[in-house]
Amino acid sequence: MQIFDWIAGVLKPGTCNSEEFIYDDMESQSGRCLPIIYQPFDVAKRMHWTDRGALFDFLCATEGWDKKILDFGPGDGWPSLIIAPFVREVVGVEGSRRRYDVCRENAERLGIKNASFEYVEVGGLLPFEANTFDGAVAASSIEQTPDPKAALREIHRVLKPGGRVRISYEDLDRYRNGREQEIHIESMDDERTQLILYDRHIDDEYVMMYGLVLSAPLEEALAMFSVTEGSLSFNAISVLQLEEARPFIVEARTCRLTHPSGATLTRWLEELGFSRVLPTHSGIRFAGRLFDSTLGENHPQDLRGLDKLLRPLIGVVVDMAAPVTSNPMITAVK
Repeated sequence: MQIFDWIAGVLKPGTCNSEEFIYDDMESQSGRCLPIIYQPFDVAKRMHWTDRGALFDFLCATEGWDKKILDFGPGDGWPSLIIAPFVREVVGVEGSRRRYDVCRENAERLGIKNASFEYVEVGGLLPFEANTFDGAVAASSIEQTPDPKAALREIHRVLKPGGRVRISYEDLDRYRNGREQEIHIESMDDERTQLILYDRHIDDEYVMMYGLVLSAPLEEALAMFSVTEGSLSFNAISVLQLEEARPFIVEARTCRLTHPSGATLTRWLEELGFSRVLPTHSGIRFAGRLFDSTLGENHPQDLRGLDKLLRPLIGVVVDMAAPVTSNPMITAVK
């Protein structure tokens, strides 16, 4: 019997949405690694460059300067709280109560007044009139909804004519040839550990996720699967090990998510009435490559210098068409 068959047949996991599956349990979706929101900005760190690349990607692609922007699924308040200084107003919508609370807490802590957040029940309609926003951003959030096409339809509805949405997404093709099935293990607290198993159906564009909560601390849970050092590998676990760990499994749940490819997203956006759909290169990747290709002593010395460097360059990058199969980002104009 295969592992996923055993979980389904023996543990009979309850079904849930992605918020219930993972996001409601997270104190910080980002692990408190976000520059500006959680950490002082450091121009010597690559990740801080890519974060700034994301900022200018979203702003340039949506033409969002000094406008009203919708952030669909901001998590810890990202990118709402980093684009706030550059826009008139940003409104983040969250389907997770925990994430909604975190967004508001972070905005208050940072003293950001022009960013607000709304809780929207998972799969629900957006609580705004049609033609409300000048632009919208969706940072790897469309695929976390029960019906991604319906989410895009709602974004189209609340955008003003000529408004732009910028979408980053997780194309499953990156997991082809060896990563279709994976396992991740993490500590939930001092007494519980969670196993998350992924079964990716790449050609059918969906993922089944299985979460198993064990009443054991991380070190003991790893020992159940004969892991003494390093990470847990999917190919290294067996049904027999799961059977032996069964007395410690106190909860089992599953979540199915549709992960549309770039080609599918492009087709949907066109069907929904967007007048122009353009897969482009990513300002995030560009900023990372620029960091790699620039000697440290030639890096800008502060955030202002980095912004001066990145802003005009990324303004060009986000208008450069890219093959949809290369997992770019997508701009759609209403």
